[in-house]
Amino acid sequence: MVPKRLRAARHRAGLSQEKFLQLTNVEAVSDKSQISNYESGRHSPPFEFVVQIAKALNYPEAYFYTVDDDFAEQILLIHRNKNNPDFNPYFKPLKEALDAVNALKKMLDKATGTK
Repeated sequence: MVPKRLRAARHRAGLSQEKFLQLTNVEAVSDKSQISNYESGRHSPPFEFVVQIAKALNYPEAYFYTVDDDFAEQILLIHRNKNNPDFNPYFKPLKEALDAVNALKKMLDKATGTK
């Protein structure tokens, strides 16, 4: 994990190390000195911790492991806008494809008499 990503995510959320710690249910991480060690790079957090933090803060796990700063920010932007049709060029075609599949399924169900 890239240590500065953890600190950046915590700061963006406006959380102290104690509040940040409360977001996790990882038994191996039990005090704020561990958070400080993770943010400074003295120790690496368990993957389960990163997964919990990512979920709690709505960050993709990849953000925490990407070395390039600009790329990490792009990963976060894409993650946060994945369901925004104005931002995600794949959203509309995927939705149209899903709608077509559902329409075909209804036609098949009707033709075969299944529900």
